Amino acid sequence: MERQFDEQLKELREHLLAMGSLAETMIVKSVKALVDRNEALVQEVFAHEEEMDQRCIENDQRCFTLLALRQPMARDLRFIAAAIKINSDLERIGDLAVNIAHATTFIISQPLLKPLIDIPRMAQLCQEMVKRSLDAFVARDAELAVIVIESDDSIDLLRDQVFRELLTYMMTDPTTIPRALDLILVSRHLERIADHATNIAEDVIYIVRGEDIRERGDKELRKGLRRPGEHRETASLTEQPPQDDSGSETRLMPEESEFLRLLESSAHNVLEAARALQAMFDDYVDPEARWRKVEESEHEGDSITHAIMKKLNQTFIPFIDRKNLHALASSLDDVVDGIETVASRMVMYKIEQPTPESREIVTMIVASAEQIVKAVSHLPRFDDVEAACVEINRLENAADTIYRESVAALFEGVRPVLEITKWKEIYETLEVVTDRCEDVADVVESIALKHS
Repeated sequence: MERQFDEQLKELREHLLAMGSLAETMIVKSVKALVDRNEALVQEVFAHEEEMDQRCIENDQRCFTLLALRQPMARDLRFIAAAIKINSDLERIGDLAVNIAHATTFIISQPLLKPLIDIPRMAQLCQEMVKRSLDAFVARDAELAVIVIESDDSIDLLRDQVFRELLTYMMTDPTTIPRALDLILVSRHLERIADHATNIAEDVIYIVRGEDIRERGDKELRKGLRRPGEHRETASLTEQPPQDDSGSETRLMPEESEFLRLLESSAHNVLEAARALQAMFDDYVDPEARWRKVEESEHEGDSITHAIMKKLNQTFIPFIDRKNLHALASSLDDVVDGIETVASRMVMYKIEQPTPESREIVTMIVASAEQIVKAVSHLPRFDDVEAACVEINRLENAADTIYRESVAALFEGVRPVLEITKWKEIYETLEVVTDRCEDVADVVESIALKHS
């Protein structure tokens, strides 16, 4: 019996490796299609998407069957739990490769903007990160996993370099903005692929050491809003902005007002997504239809983020640093992505009813979203930002407490291993959403500190 179980675990590893190989292929083909301006390769990437989705479903079924029938313990349980998450990360990598292919369809229909140098380098590094993370997974090599995690910084540097170079083109010639913006989005998709490879590497360390090393340190430092060794300013957040001789506040150009309107729309979309998730949890009838409602907000968030990035590169904004604004738009989009992930997991795992603890965390997510709307709506005056950011941080801490207690309770008494695994991941994802809300607060607070 034990030998058969080992064979089943080996089979699961092999299927994940095959799925990882497909993800690598999709990365290579999507970027090669961009570099070679090859429409046929674009269509090949689209064709791979269905295969990737089918592999994801089959691997989930394998994991849940092993949990239900084998009742694994210790390292084997950690392995299967991590395999579920790795499976999800690989599927998301495939989706991002498809996004690159979609962007390529537009880019290759237009005149070439510039020779592509950094984006192919990013793609090669991403492919290596995915391969190494899976090698570490198969070999249970924590040291190799650490190398993958450290490689993520190189991708971030290349993404910033792509952004700066294309910004120069857009400021010099506004007609290049659509093409440059799509190239920037390609670099962002590649950076997110690297993030998923990093997630896999972190799961490897969890399998080997039983240690959760997901980065939870200084988010401001992590997002590049403050350099290592640089101390945070301690200026008051409620100080009024500079005024002109007439005593009135700094006036905004019409383009800048439109830009801020888009940011507020993004914040309101976060709140709409959070309330849709709460409606799903509070009245758990036809959860798939409720999930589709959340998914609509996720698509709307992508559209707003695209518009924000376009406006960012069309408008000179003297009162807020471009890097901060880019971070704010991205962090708002990340919150909605996380909310949609929670809703999709409820449907995918066929959850019969939400737990009281999960409903409580969702309520905190809605409260955090309300504070995000308040904080963003105070830009660019920055008054009363501190109170909103403090409340978001308080809610994140409270959610952390509920998360820890909920996960601990899962392992008390006698529960089916399958149920434990499903709810552990859902609790983790809910907690990640509150972290992302705190990311928004950190960015807004950083902007306020610089302009108070």
